[in-house]
Amino acid sequence: MTTLSHPFKDSPEPLEVPKEHAANVDTLYEWIKEQPRFPAFSKNHAHLFLHACLWNVDDAKKALQKYSQIHANSPEIFDNRDIMGAGVQMTLNATHMVALPRTTPEGYRLLYYRLSDTDPSKMNFTEAVKSFCMFNDAQISVDGIMEGYIVIFDMKGVRLGHLARVQFSPLRVFMSYIQDAHPVRLKKIYIVHTASFINQVMALVKPLIKSELLGLLQFTTAGPEEIVGVDYLPKDFGGPFDEVATMHAEQKKRLETEYRDWLMDSGALKEAPKQKNSNSIKPPVKAFRGLEID
Repeated sequence: MTTLSHPFKDSPEPLEVPKEHAANVDTLYEWIKEQPRFPAFSKNHAHLFLHACLWNVDDAKKALQKYSQIHANSPEIFDNRDIMGAGVQMTLNATHMVALPRTTPEGYRLLYYRLSDTDPSKMNFTEAVKSFCMFNDAQISVDGIMEGYIVIFDMKGVRLGHLARVQFSPLRVFMSYIQDAHPVRLKKIYIVHTASFINQVMALVKPLIKSELLGLLQFTTAGPEEIVGVDYLPKDFGGPFDEVATMHAEQKKRLETEYRDWLMDSGALKEAPKQKNSNSIKPPVKAFRGLEID
């Protein structure tokens, strides 16, 4: 059972819903409350998932079910969500994960990810996936209902040694979660400074990618300044905003100070174990001469 406000830490009350979608949010929330194994999803969860699914109620139901199941079945990623944990700290100290300050005219948030330490031994893939999901959950809380997200993965410094450390089980969980349960509208995924071994990377992940996500991917050997205007970027790429390292340090500090308890509390947002049906256990059958047959 959660004790804090989810999915938006500072918005315990339901956010305002566009009038044309209010009835569907109410319908979905009533359905949520009827699901015996669901966690205590809020009305804001109904709003968030419905928005992410383009206001399609059936799709939102499927996404909520998948979200609950993945959280329950993948404790290595979604349990013990302590931002100060050794594995998470190792990841945050070896990467830069930042939400860029300026949104696009369409209202899209740009998220930028890269390595800050290129030593492959500093990467634990399971902890990296865990940290990535924690960062994104906190960013959803900060942003509220965001029209969409553009993701920039910078491969500068990525080596074959990093690829060798990728584990299939957490990769499969991650791909399922991003495609079927992550409650945001993904608009584009740019892979910049694409490495020469990108075909090997794609051979590993392509069997797990649905056509919808594949259509969002765009690869370039250029940097982010070649795909988005520099007005949206940090000084590293000729833009007006603080350097990536500075923004990462600030956002990391926010996670550690403002979101530590909230992230640990969010670990309870998972499907409850299936209850055994006692009625399905048949009593022993009496046989000849008082002997019991199982």
